[in-house]
Amino acid sequence: MKGRILLVDDNVNLTTLPGKALSKCGYEAHAENDSTLAVNRVRELRPDLIVLDVMMPVMDGGDVLAELRRDFQLRDIPVIMLTALAQEAGSLARIGGGNCPVIGKPVELGVLVNEIERGLGRAAA
Repeated sequence: MKGRILLVDDNVNLTTLPGKALSKCGYEAHAENDSTLAVNRVRELRPDLIVLDVMMPVMDGGDVLAELRRDFQLRDIPVIMLTALAQEAGSLARIGGGNCPVIGKPVELGVLVNEIERGLGRAAA
């Protein structure tokens, strides 16, 4: 296994399809489609990296990221922001306390895998 990845997006299709693709690439992929449950899921799962959507109801990605960064046990988990609004995501990533890479939707699998490899501290193969 290359790493445990948590995909957080309120759109089930945007966690299911990339999750299957990441699994085929050797990752252990998990999904959370409710932003209010995302931090608890991170505590339970302890992923190596989180792919986090920005625009979600109730808690947006910036809120989730800020909560992760306030938790001493979770603050160092790498996060990749994924959104259709890349400029807004960059602002939210900084507000959340971490300079996270931002990938625009729709994202190609190769781009996502390269960013995941970078986030995990490895050069993409």
